[in-house]
Amino acid sequence: MVGNMNMEHLRAFLCLAERGNFSDAARDMGMSQPSLSKKIRRLEDVLGADLFMRTTHQTSLSAFGRNFLDEARNLLDHSNRVMERGQKLARGRAGTIRIGFTFSVMDLLTTILPQFSENDGRFDIVLEDMSSGEQEHALKTGQIDVGFMRHGRNEELNFLSLTHDNLVLLVPRDRHDIVGLADISSSNLPLVRFKKTFSYGIYDRTEQILNASLVQPAYTLWFNESLSVIQVVCSGLACAIIHRSSLSILSETEKNFTVHEIRHPSARWEVGMATYDVGINPARDIFRQKIFSYYNLEKFV
Repeated sequence: MVGNMNMEHLRAFLCLAERGNFSDAARDMGMSQPSLSKKIRRLEDVLGADLFMRTTHQTSLSAFGRNFLDEARNLLDHSNRVMERGQKLARGRAGTIRIGFTFSVMDLLTTILPQFSENDGRFDIVLEDMSSGEQEHALKTGQIDVGFMRHGRNEELNFLSLTHDNLVLLVPRDRHDIVGLADISSSNLPLVRFKKTFSYGIYDRTEQILNASLVQPAYTLWFNESLSVIQVVCSGLACAIIHRSSLSILSETEKNFTVHEIRHPSARWEVGMATYDVGINPARDIFRQKIFSYYNLEKFV
């Protein structure tokens, strides 16, 4: 602080102002009267004015001391809050945790986040909707602390598999002639696919599946949003290759389509939690420990 004043000087001032007696205040502070007197004098020297009026039998606040009293209380309260928050942060009990997620993990997040919020510290949770590829970059650049994403090829990230997702073929309910990918070529329906900008991973997997299946649809419609794809299929206008997790938000009455499994290695992928363990991040670490506890895991693998 200015002029080497510290919080102990303010505590001494507030204690003496409350007790009105050097002997009582020194006892409360756990110090000798000369030490207390020295602290008060040092504070007065820094401030450039007397805080107390001293007599043989009484010590009372000066006019300046009365005006400074509220400022000192506010400053000490603020200092205590800063220290408390810093101690909690060091223990991973307070701070901000920035979480990236894809649509594939919405069910997972709604289960996990309540577990985390039960922690006895206060956390600010920031959720960022981004693709798995975007999350990989955001983790390495420190834009997010934890990612819930598709298992990628980046070996620098620590990944914990928690569930899986898979691509399925969505067909209008009344098109009983289409029971799999092989029937797409002979149908008159277009095939809906996701653009690369939606998810390079889904685009690449779909490409591998179609090439292996030798599917040649009448033509392809390109979309960049899951709900729009589902609506097109429900309207009977097209078939679609889509990730199963995107169907979880629909009620049974809204599912005016039939789901057919796609049997190809590229149709299925692991989904889980990824971190980039560089630097000290208590909030990230306690969040991760919550995940371990919830799944009865002993360590991060």
